[in-house]
Amino acid sequence: MKITARDLLGAAARIIGILTIIKGIQVLIMTIPTILGLYGQGVPDWALNQRLITIIYPLALFLIGFYLLAGINGLLDKLYPDAGEEALASSRGVFVLAMRITGMVLIVYGIPELLEIISGLLYAGYYQRYGINAAAQIMLAAERSLAVVVSLLLGFYLLKGGRYFEKLAGSPHLKE
Repeated sequence: MKITARDLLGAAARIIGILTIIKGIQVLIMTIPTILGLYGQGVPDWALNQRLITIIYPLALFLIGFYLLAGINGLLDKLYPDAGEEALASSRGVFVLAMRITGMVLIVYGIPELLEIISGLLYAGYYQRYGINAAAQIMLAAERSLAVVVSLLLGFYLLKGGRYFEKLAGSPHLKE
């Protein structure tokens, strides 16, 4: 039986999808008290925004996880148009496959972090309207958002193949 690089990336994506769904379940369980605690009359606008973001976070994890489980074939067709490329035919192929898996992990875990940052900014924005200093929270969100954006960009780059890192790893060590 011949295992292709496309097959291995698909298997890795599905495993990451399962882990993402499990993480979504964990986050949902941890947020149930928050969601139920805010359910009532007289809830301020900022609390409703927080509740919305709290629900979106595990929902995003579920959607990403289910996409990786069931809908990954379109992405695999783009990344590996030659479906017959053997997975272990060369060390270069294995390295590129590992970079693509790493890129996928960076993207999958970066998107929910970005939602968390947006939630923090909504929270800080609400308090700033009333003259409460939220500069520290905004600065923290800015620092985190830069790191998350870099992580997402790096993830997309690695998912596309990461040619610079392939060169950096030393082409003589990576045999065709």
